[in-house]
Order: sequence, then structure tokens, then C-alpha cells
Amino acid sequence: MTGGISVERNFDRDTKDYAGALRAIGQDVADLLPLYLEIEVTNNQFLVRGRGLAERTQGMDKSIENFLRKVWNMMIRHDPAADILQWQLCSVPFARTYTQEDIRRRNENSSTRRKSVTDMPDVYSLGERLRIVGRMVDAKQSDLVRVSKSLSSVAFQYLDEHGQIHLEEYSASDLYRVQQEFYAKRDTSKPIDPTPARNLRKTIAA
Repeated sequence: MTGGISVERNFDRDTKDYAGALRAIGQDVADLLPLYLEIEVTNNQFLVRGRGLAERTQGMDKSIENFLRKVWNMMIRHDPAADILQWQLCSVPFARTYTQEDIRRRNENSSTRRKSVTDMPDVYSLGERLRIVGRMVDAKQSDLVRVSKSLSSVAFQYLDEHGQIHLEEYSASDLYRVQQEFYAKRDTSKPIDPTPARNLRKTIAA
């Protein structure tokens, strides 16, 4: 609750899979090269807003597009030499809406490809970063409210079973440790990194 006002539970509990939903969204918008992204869950839909290359890559000179993709890859890995200004000049705002049916179709279309891949997913990929957030929310048996991804971190709000909203924020290195823990639990032969994620945890309201 916020200021005594109850917050609506936004996602169908019978089909809730935030990890799968956020991964599908991340994979779908990854080609837009978003440095900033916000996802809000409301009325059983995911409302996605951000700033990226969007449709302007269509008809863009291929060498320029390839350069911008290299810039984007350097920036998400915190390379200070990346030309952020160049990316900003070419970026435009975008907005998309995903229903549960949209998510289901995208996950079905990519399930075969995922089964053929045995390596651990790249934690720098947008789909994997968002999937880790979804797995954390799923593990808490809570309801996702909002996700905000910036260049250096991912923050998310969730509603617990008592109706209390919480905020957590993770850096890229924190997400890597969380990813290692998830996969170590799937394979007990691999050690779990004992270093706890240095995340920001904040209760917004009781």
C-alpha cells in the first residue's frame, strides 16, 4: 500500500511467470538498443517505455547502424570511451504494450532455440538481465509493479503478500552474482558465490 491506498495486484496468479515474461520483452526490444527502459505492470499488461534506435535504423546506413551497436555494447559494459553523445543524437522514444497472450507466443517461438543452447546466458543481454529480475520476484512469490533499467543498474518495485511495496536495485555485477547463484542451485557441483549482492532494498510504505 502507498499512503494507505491498496495497490492492485496486476498479474494473473494462475499464469504468473515474471522471469519468462521479462525475458520475452527484453529479447523483443533488444534490437532497439535501449539504454533506458521502464516496464510497468497494470491490468494484466506490460507497458514498456524507453529510448532507443527504434524504426530509425530502417534505411540507416549499415555502417552507421553497426557503429551504434558497438557503441551500445561498450556502454552497457561501462566503457568510458564509448561515444554516448552519438547514440543520444540518433535515439528516439518508443512505447510498446504486451498482453499475456503476446508473451506466451514469444516464449513459444523462442523455446526451441533456448533448448539447443547449453551455455549460461550473457548477463549483459537485455533479456537475461530482465529475466533475473523476474526470477527474483517469482522467488518472493510477489507481484511485480515496475522495472526501471538504466545504463548502470536495474531497479524494480514489487508488492508482497502483505500489500507492502518494496524497491530493490542491482548493479550489473550484482546481477551476475545472482545469476551465478541461480545456476549453481541447478547444478550442485558448482560452488555458489558467497558474496552477497550489494543491492538497495527499501520499503516504500507499510
